[in-house]
Amino acid sequence: MYKSCIQYVKFSGMAEKPSKIRGYKFRKAVESLGLENPIAEISTNIKYDKGNLSKIINNKLQPSKSVVEKFENFYNLKIEDFKYDNFSEEALPVDFNSYMKIPIINHRARAGFLSGWGDPEYIQELPTTLWEVDKEYKGKYVCFEVTGDSMDNNTRESIVENDTLLCREIQRVHWKNKLHLHRWKNFVIVHREEGILIKRVLEHDTETGKLILQSLNPMYEDQTVYMDDLIAIFNVIDIKRSL
Repeated sequence: MYKSCIQYVKFSGMAEKPSKIRGYKFRKAVESLGLENPIAEISTNIKYDKGNLSKIINNKLQPSKSVVEKFENFYNLKIEDFKYDNFSEEALPVDFNSYMKIPIINHRARAGFLSGWGDPEYIQELPTTLWEVDKEYKGKYVCFEVTGDSMDNNTRESIVENDTLLCREIQRVHWKNKLHLHRWKNFVIVHREEGILIKRVLEHDTETGKLILQSLNPMYEDQTVYMDDLIAIFNVIDIKRSL
């Protein structure tokens, strides 16, 4: 098998720091709610410290991803829907280890993936993408560019065409164990005949290796596959929405 394909990169020059963009969009989203006392109301609703929330709203602290997720879930919105005006704030140097450089299986690379996965030379030749991180990740990661509408049900849970998925491989030695369906909602299943499938797993029979796969789009029927017919399985760790 290939060695770890993650590289942590340091940039030269100036760029917009992702956490600062996230903070700007968070504040725009808060403004859009029109709350009389946003600090008190939001801190109560998402169970977050008032003092830190005050710093975020007053641009003295940037919100973490977990705070943004709690806010989005409670108020049923996405901060990515708010436009970032990059002329409104000064660009900052990007911190070292702010990103990891990961191979990406884009539309053009999908054809060779079935035969190439596991080949170090193939991995080295793949295009790469940068992903913002707040810690060092362990494991073997790859990104997939989404094609099709099988996971699009017009809700916030949808995975839509041209989204990019950050995925971690489940090593084959662990396939005999039950998949952690309570922890991970979405999986990328690489099937020898069906190709690259992005699905949820409804059932996993460890004795027979049978997986029952579900699409979010109700137009697609559930699908049964067997571990013996798979090339790789990945947890979907994060999603970068298409613009």
